[in-house]
Amino acid sequence: MLRDLLTSKRILIGAGILALVVLIWFFIPAGSKKKGPEKEPGQESHKPGQVKLATEALERAKIEAAPANVGPITNKILLTGELVFNEEKTARVSSRLDGRIVKIFADYGAEVKQGAVLAVIDSVELGQAQAAFLKSGAEYNVAQKALERARLLWQEKAISQAEYLERQAKFELAQAERDYAENRLHLLGLSDADIGRMFKSKPRKGPGFHAEVDTTFPLRSPISGQVVNRKVTPGLVVKPDEELFTVADTSTLWCFVQIPEKDLPLVSPGCMTAIKVSALPQEEFTGCIDYIAASVDKASRMTRARVQVDNSRGLLKAGMFATISVTAGVRTALSVPETAVVASGGEQIIFIEQEPGLYLKRVIKPGLKAEGRVEVLEGLKEGERVVVQGVFTLKSELEKESLEAGHD
Repeated sequence: MLRDLLTSKRILIGAGILALVVLIWFFIPAGSKKKGPEKEPGQESHKPGQVKLATEALERAKIEAAPANVGPITNKILLTGELVFNEEKTARVSSRLDGRIVKIFADYGAEVKQGAVLAVIDSVELGQAQAAFLKSGAEYNVAQKALERARLLWQEKAISQAEYLERQAKFELAQAERDYAENRLHLLGLSDADIGRMFKSKPRKGPGFHAEVDTTFPLRSPISGQVVNRKVTPGLVVKPDEELFTVADTSTLWCFVQIPEKDLPLVSPGCMTAIKVSALPQEEFTGCIDYIAASVDKASRMTRARVQVDNSRGLLKAGMFATISVTAGVRTALSVPETAVVASGGEQIIFIEQEPGLYLKRVIKPGLKAEGRVEVLEGLKEGERVVVQGVFTLKSELEKESLEAGHD
């Protein structure tokens, strides 16, 4: 009996509390009741990655879209390289004998012709070679005259044939020694004119009364070009194995290009290239690939190629780094204008127009870039309308919505 009474009491108390709560709810002002976030007029919920613009915002952004289509695209590969002197038109000038620099005629940057004197070198070895040549010349003259007298005597039967042949052998030996001494002077760098001047010089009278020899000789440029390096100073002692001057014809330069292994099938000798350097952003220099190495570097997985570049205007300098665009044929591909592609979060994205004012972000896999267009390998179908103008406005709206969602 007591248990039933307690149960009835609890039921009455619960019913009273429920009635009190209902009464309070009806008396609370409608404006103070908690509501969910209200939507702005005209705003509708949309999927992640979608951007919806109101009519006014759409007009301000000047959004333009165009259908993606398949068409011809030029295969262009961007490579890097370095400009160097044309090795076929570069001469590293050195002396052929030991000596000392007594005079310098060509300075850095000097334009010289083939055969022009770069410097004058004084050499004891050259003096000794000249003296040996003069001696051999004198012995040749004596032997020649002795042979002529012997021929007359032999014809008159005044001497035997054996004696005549002996004089002839001595003459031929003197002739060989003279030729050897002359060839040695040529090997040391003297021309026929230089050797001829030795005989035109007047003998110098003195205790020995001997012909005067000149121990200096001119160091000449073997090609026409510009002096791009000079390693000599007056009084410097030089040796035959030392490089003294570098002369280069800079009207053409070589550009050595690094080609990644994966791009080798697209590049071949004869491909045309467009070369640009950072120092001259508005200039473009054309050239043709004329050599591709037969091996791939094991460390970098690169192959070296060469392009001859016209530098008749003298704008390019050896040592410049260059960007090389290689044209490797034409093929058919799905592409969009470069203005349609934008980077976001380490990805390349475009915006698809679902309807005027409603756009969907799409991640793509880009391919080659050529003539203002980007090849799309993945993430786009032919015929879809792609935003080509106002992409950054849509990207900003998308990022703003992402920040607001993060704050909520």
